Amino acid sequence: MIRKVEDCCYRNTQQNADHAEHSSADHDCHQDPYSRNAELISEKLGFEDNPFLIRWTFIFFGYSMRIHHWIKSDDNRFFHDHSADLLSIVLKGRYWNVKPIVNDKNPSDMVNVIRYEKDLGEVLGRNEKWCYVEGIFNSWYNFFHMNKSIWFSKAEDRHYLSIPKGGAWTLMFEGKPRHKWGFYVNGHKWRPLRYFHKYGIRQDSSYQ
Repeated sequence: MIRKVEDCCYRNTQQNADHAEHSSADHDCHQDPYSRNAELISEKLGFEDNPFLIRWTFIFFGYSMRIHHWIKSDDNRFFHDHSADLLSIVLKGRYWNVKPIVNDKNPSDMVNVIRYEKDLGEVLGRNEKWCYVEGIFNSWYNFFHMNKSIWFSKAEDRHYLSIPKGGAWTLMFEGKPRHKWGFYVNGHKWRPLRYFHKYGIRQDSSYQ
């Protein structure tokens, strides 16, 4: 069965902020889809007419396999974690997996960064470590080696994805959820409804 759903955690919560805590969509968002034996879910994340991600999720006894079509970047204002451990395989395209250098600081915070180019040594820079990944079908080399195309993350790991123009297609395998995911604002974890209620959706028409 294929079920199209609106991910209430990524809908335009700015327009519906006054009713976010009591809406039926909010209720659906907190139902546990992983309690079902098997289901295929199709979702658009972000603004309906301008999504930053389209994904298809197959849930099987609590585990999930997802195909992601990345169009725009994650919200880059703050890092987020995930509800479960995951393994991601980039099929086509490229992006940067951006991680914190200092875990409890925001991406825009200035921290000591080691610059190896030109022997600059330790300098002040944004709290971001950029890890490049690209699709296994981008080249024959990638297809046979795959070391540029696969990465693993624990549920607690914080990051965001920076997607260039052209986007990317990925295949992701996710374990059973073991905590609730959220954004880390000044070192404190915010659940999605609270976060989007305050900050709104980042991925407007001018965002990449």
